[in-house]
Amino acid sequence: MINKKSILVFPTSRAIRDYLSKKRSENTLLPTLLTIDEFFKKVIYFENRTYLLEEQKVLFLNEAIENINIAKLGINSSFAKFLTQSDYIYSFFQELASENIEISTIKSFDTYEFYAEHLEILQNILDRYLEILDKNSCVDRINLKQYYKINEKFLEKFDEVNIFFEGYFTKQEFEIVEKISTKIDLNIEFYSKTYNQKSLKVFQDFNLKLNKKYSINLSSKKTNFEEDIKSDLKNLKICGFSSRINQIAFIKSSISEALNSGLNASKIVVVLPDESFTNYLEMFDSENYFNFAMGKSIKNRILYQKLIAVFEYISEDDDKSNENLKYLELEKELVDEKFKKFWNNICTLIKFKDIKEFLLEFENDTEVKEKIEEIFFKLEIILFSNDNKLKLKDIYKIIIQKINEISIDDINSGKITVMGLLETRKIEFDAVIIVDFNDSKVPKISLKDKFLSSKIKEKSNLPTRKDREDLQKYYYERLVESSKNVFVSYVNSSSEQISRFANELFKQKIVVKSFDEEYKDILYTNKHLKYEEKDIKLKLNLQNISWSASSLKRFLDCKRKYYFENIAKIKNHHFSKKPENFELGQIIHKILEELFIEFDFSQNAIENAFIKYKNENPYLILDLEIWKKRIYQFFEKEEERLKNRQIISLEEKFECDFNGFKINGVIDRVDKFDDFYELYDYKTSSSLSVDTIKNYENSTDFQLEFYYIYILSKFQTQNIKPFYIDLYRNEILEETVLNEKLELLRVKFDELKSIQNNEIEFNKTTNMQTCTYCNYKIICNR
Repeated sequence: MINKKSILVFPTSRAIRDYLSKKRSENTLLPTLLTIDEFFKKVIYFENRTYLLEEQKVLFLNEAIENINIAKLGINSSFAKFLTQSDYIYSFFQELASENIEISTIKSFDTYEFYAEHLEILQNILDRYLEILDKNSCVDRINLKQYYKINEKFLEKFDEVNIFFEGYFTKQEFEIVEKISTKIDLNIEFYSKTYNQKSLKVFQDFNLKLNKKYSINLSSKKTNFEEDIKSDLKNLKICGFSSRINQIAFIKSSISEALNSGLNASKIVVVLPDESFTNYLEMFDSENYFNFAMGKSIKNRILYQKLIAVFEYISEDDDKSNENLKYLELEKELVDEKFKKFWNNICTLIKFKDIKEFLLEFENDTEVKEKIEEIFFKLEIILFSNDNKLKLKDIYKIIIQKINEISIDDINSGKITVMGLLETRKIEFDAVIIVDFNDSKVPKISLKDKFLSSKIKEKSNLPTRKDREDLQKYYYERLVESSKNVFVSYVNSSSEQISRFANELFKQKIVVKSFDEEYKDILYTNKHLKYEEKDIKLKLNLQNISWSASSLKRFLDCKRKYYFENIAKIKNHHFSKKPENFELGQIIHKILEELFIEFDFSQNAIENAFIKYKNENPYLILDLEIWKKRIYQFFEKEEERLKNRQIISLEEKFECDFNGFKINGVIDRVDKFDDFYELYDYKTSSSLSVDTIKNYENSTDFQLEFYYIYILSKFQTQNIKPFYIDLYRNEILEETVLNEKLELLRVKFDELKSIQNNEIEFNKTTNMQTCTYCNYKIICNR
């Protein structure tokens, strides 16, 4: 029996609510109930120091990085960007402090000094940050160990503490727990499973066995009880679907099955490894099944849509953004007067408050208004308490980012709870529905190892990516074995597969296939997409078109592709934050142009050129680091060649006539060497091949020929040599079949003349290899 003077410590507030719901029918006094976070806040205190506010943390960190080159850490030093990236640095410091690890300790394990420069920079920032904390008499998690004291007055009110342990104690946290156990009787209840053994190392004084439930008394170092863990699982169903959205049919079917078997709706849970799935559930919740533990997204509210519409209009100012303003009933003149006119000016506090008032006009919900007010209050402290000269457009971006994080409490909704994995700790359900059980999401990939490799972290006794993933596996294992009914769905496609962890977690054989057909009638009622083959014909005057080498190649390779891209102007949608394949090549072109303009090929100049693009493209950091070495090697050769050459143009745009047609393009570079003009086309591909006398007749790439024709018309000389610069292999390759390809190009344009003004058939190519990476392969049913 729990003493009335007990404290019960739960992993989450959701677990406390679950405990209270079970106690409703009992006529008894309840113990004090706290989450683990609340418990730690109450059992320690600080003399003559105040706990750092979140807003102050950013300001102190920003002060700490002053005159430190954090760009070498891949972090942008501009305040607007640093505001969004500062957590990388703070999380690293917090992890070290939590595990009582010094940066000097990590250095001793970095045998090859691979991280030496990064660690030196981080040490300097940490030293400064701690100085600033001391100067302001503040404490946070990073210097907590030096100043905290156990709050004995709080503990004197109770006879014992009972902790339901589901997770991981940092060394710092466990030191606090051990100190408490010397002041008051302290019990810890936990499960010993394969995947949480790293977390249980703190209990090494106890002889723990696998697959047991334990209660131990840390004060007396004795075991209260040891019980076998038995799985309650009776019914398991696992189904794959071709898309994420089709899983909703499975969720609804599983709910119906559970309810029909007599289960209480409040004891059914939908668990989301990736909480972005809530957007789908909200759209399809016509039965009002769900309540969302994580709250509802603000993105569907008119306030957020208008916030984004203003940003897109000022940034793009195209037909689409203008129409969006009209659709959302935003007056263009008002937006121009209020924001666009000041977009590139330093933002004043008055203008900052204007944005807040503008947003609040479109919101009636009291909760949302309060959260907006809180965001602006905190941002005002951060942005206007020191000399941060930020433009209105930068502050607007920061506001978008912060408002994007708002979640709205979901009250008076359905009885079936939707929650993330961590929220399920210490709660038992009658039926569990888990979606997105894919390799890419289960276990969720950790993003915390920014500054160190897992190997160094393991040697330094810091939590590694594997440790965090194992802990997730433990949570899934407990969730599944404590429920009688488990329904699991995953995406089964060419790019997605069921998590490999499934074979460890579930004992039954998993049939990997798509179950879309079995569940299709739940979401879709006899509406099928059917592909119909249609001819596309159009009369065109091809001589009225200005042809680039790429558009001509597109026309010659596949007329249907040319039609989609150049006539119908169907653009490829790119939703991922990851750059598209061609973007890396574009960046290398820009870097070369900048270096040639400055005519500075020093190591420092090359380093600085790449740093800028690495900060803007975090997904390309590794690729750019590799390319930086290639560019070093390229300039080692290039400096020697340029001793007797003169660069006469870089990235020069042109348009000229050839065989009755307009042609256009951009020449990467032109050099003058003696009496010759050398034309260069940069190539970053690892599979560059140059046409030869044996195969040029099949060529559709006339890039260098376009360059040649323009330079010939410009300088009226045939002393021209076109080259490819193979940057991947650091080679210069001459176009050896120039004359033959010029004649072939003339023939190709003659063929265009012969078909123009007639009805042109935009047929699909017969060369299926052309379709492999084509953006239109789905439209063409290829």
